[in-house]
Amino acid sequence: GSSSSVNDINASRSSSQPGEAYANEEQPLWKEIKAVTKDVSNGGGNVCFVCGYCQVTFIRSYTRVKAHLLKLSGFEIRACKSVSTEKARELKKLQDRASAIHNNKKT
Repeated sequence: GSSSSVNDINASRSSSQPGEAYANEEQPLWKEIKAVTKDVSNGGGNVCFVCGYCQVTFIRSYTRVKAHLLKLSGFEIRACKSVSTEKARELKKLQDRASAIHNNKKT
């Protein structure tokens, strides 16, 4: 008799992790994101992220995360309504520092 084991690898093709899992020296703002879901069915295509402040889900990249949280215009994403101007400024400082560290490493 052969025991048939259920192979459920294909059952869920998207993996969800807290934003913190993606945060690093260069991209600190992932920490402000509640959840990041990667759709792996099409070769790791789209990434969805849920804003930790306004709970809205967006598709895309870290550039969009920045634009949303720092209230930047020109990225086809709306600024977070739940982040105060003061908080956005604080987060921008954090991001600027991260970029500076990263740029110093390159040279």
